[in-house]
Amino acid sequence: MATKNEAPVLMAILPGSILKEELRERKISQKEFARRIEMQESHLSEIINGKRSINKQLADKFENELGIPSIDWMNFQIKFEYDSRQSEER
Repeated sequence: MATKNEAPVLMAILPGSILKEELRERKISQKEFARRIEMQESHLSEIINGKRSINKQLADKFENELGIPSIDWMNFQIKFEYDSRQSEER
């Protein structure tokens, strides 16, 4: 049973899910986005599906194309990894 001092358990959000939603909202296909950032489509798909992490170089490319600061992308990735580790320890 949870005590008053325990924070609620929140599910980690996959950074690729955020990217997928951004592309959908902007009506940009994954194929087109991969071309714009000079990345193989298969690698982009792996990011979207959580099989590959976002690094600083990639975050910079996302910022250049989407206008979302690279620090935000890095924070999404770090938060996801941290939350995932916390969940595994429980």
